[in-house]
Amino acid sequence: MTDHFTLEEKTCPCGCGLNLVDLNRDFLIALNTSRDLYGAAMNATSMTRCPKHNAEIGGQPNSVHLQGRAADISCIDGRERKKMLFAFISAGFKRFELSPVHIHADMGVGNPDVVLLKIGNQIG
Repeated sequence: MTDHFTLEEKTCPCGCGLNLVDLNRDFLIALNTSRDLYGAAMNATSMTRCPKHNAEIGGQPNSVHLQGRAADISCIDGRERKKMLFAFISAGFKRFELSPVHIHADMGVGNPDVVLLKIGNQIG
């Protein structure tokens, strides 16, 4: 498997060094498969978050980012969002949040296996 995402993208942005993405092999494989299917670079703006950083940015207390099983991928173009969403679905993701600036895709453990589509600027 080619890993298209940098250590910086997978690590909590607060500087604490926490990286749970690399421990969740099924998530990492699905994320890289999504990138392969999409056929272009994906810019991850958030993956792993530590509890402190998650609280500081107003993330949900039960955010899947705390498990290292979520990715926010920058996307502001409608056509690209459609292609990217199709790639995530084809790679096995079932939970999404669409915002004006990114697509949140996750494989949360213990969460319902449903598609969640929201338009807004919430932090997940």
